[in-house]
Amino acid sequence: MENLLDEDLARAAQQGDEDAFAELVRRYERQIFSMAYRLAGDYDEAADLAQEAFLRIYRMLDRYDPQKKFFSWMYRVAQNSCLNALNKRPHNVIPVENAEEYLAPEGSDAALAAAVAEPEQNYLNRELRQNIDEAIAQLPDNYREVVYLRYIEDLSYQQIAEVCGLPVSTVETRLFRGKKQLQKNLLRLMQAN
Repeated sequence: MENLLDEDLARAAQQGDEDAFAELVRRYERQIFSMAYRLAGDYDEAADLAQEAFLRIYRMLDRYDPQKKFFSWMYRVAQNSCLNALNKRPHNVIPVENAEEYLAPEGSDAALAAAVAEPEQNYLNRELRQNIDEAIAQLPDNYREVVYLRYIEDLSYQQIAEVCGLPVSTVETRLFRGKKQLQKNLLRLMQAN
């Protein structure tokens, strides 16, 4: 199943193949969790939101058109699911520190380096990460989403356009402006510390 395209797995899942859906969850659980965490700001709440999002995706599989990119459809359903759930809950925002272990793949060079690094370097890395997260959070919504998808999720301009339902030219413009604003926000935050 690992060699099948997302769209093939989605078609199989639409026909009741639970293993196909499980493979889709495996492929995208980190990205959906990361998006949920970005929206919620809380590790436990993000885990709940991601789980709810996958349940919603599963229930809505019959609405998926296999002629379209599965990732774009899935990401939009998950994002809407998270936003709807958050609108019904009080907002509790806490620092990113709790998510670092989840976001770094097990056995990765980054995880190994973080475990071995000097305590001072760990502190500086954590502080930089917090500043970056805060600088992104301060961006206007239309910039924050595209900046996050490009630089944190590493999506292409075309994928961002599909996820956001925007023309590629609009994505390029928002990324350009968002990046300039992000640099200003980050500089201001770092000078304040």
